[in-house]
Amino acid sequence: MKATMQAGWHIYSQHVKDGGPIKTSFTFTKSPSFTLVGKTVEPKPITHFEKTFGMDVSYFEKEVVFTQKIKLKSAKATTVKGTLEFMTCNDSKCLPPDNVNFTVALAK
Repeated sequence: MKATMQAGWHIYSQHVKDGGPIKTSFTFTKSPSFTLVGKTVEPKPITHFEKTFGMDVSYFEKEVVFTQKIKLKSAKATTVKGTLEFMTCNDSKCLPPDNVNFTVALAK
């Protein structure tokens, strides 16, 4: 999944310590058609001290691609559904966390 941010804005890594901003998270709807292989992977984030949270936080600017391996259980095409939760901030403010439903069609 690819996220593109406007200039000056960023979203947070999946690996943010408690007490910081809302981390990016993926929840996949269970299906008999596939299984998840491992956890959702992200590239190396930018890590920087943010005064707002009083701690080092990891985030992404401009764009980021999160990857989740899937093992299909049959030769039929299937659809992977789920929800993405994320929070976006710039240097002066943060927007409330948002949930976005996603659907990805897969063919074997």
